[in-house]
Amino acid sequence: MRAEPVLDSTRGPALPYPGGMRSSTILIPLLMILANDVACKDDAPKGGEFGDPCGDESDTPCADGLKCYIGYCEEKCMDDSDCQPVEGYPHECDLGLCHIICDEVENKCPQTLETPLKCIVLWCESAL
Repeated sequence: MRAEPVLDSTRGPALPYPGGMRSSTILIPLLMILANDVACKDDAPKGGEFGDPCGDESDTPCADGLKCYIGYCEEKCMDDSDCQPVEGYPHECDLGLCHIICDEVENKCPQTLETPLKCIVLWCESAL
């Protein structure tokens, strides 16, 4: 026995998808990828802060606005007011970088930063 043809059969040509369906099929995965990339950037290390060790002994780069100089992350500057204070020690701008001036009488440097410092002629540098 043969089946009778039905007038509303699906054996005809496929109906076109609405135009917005194609773009939303692509848009949703792209938005998911973008959201994942933004979340990962927040987790990425930002680099060492002022006074953190850097250079040969440490693979940690310095954060934005800082530069690795004489073994620790030092601030970039235009003048002395750009340098954050270090209790008991002058911190001045010279050639675009802030430098901690050591106590010439006692040959001492502050030991309040993440990097131990020693006095070399005029400036404090990393003791590591």
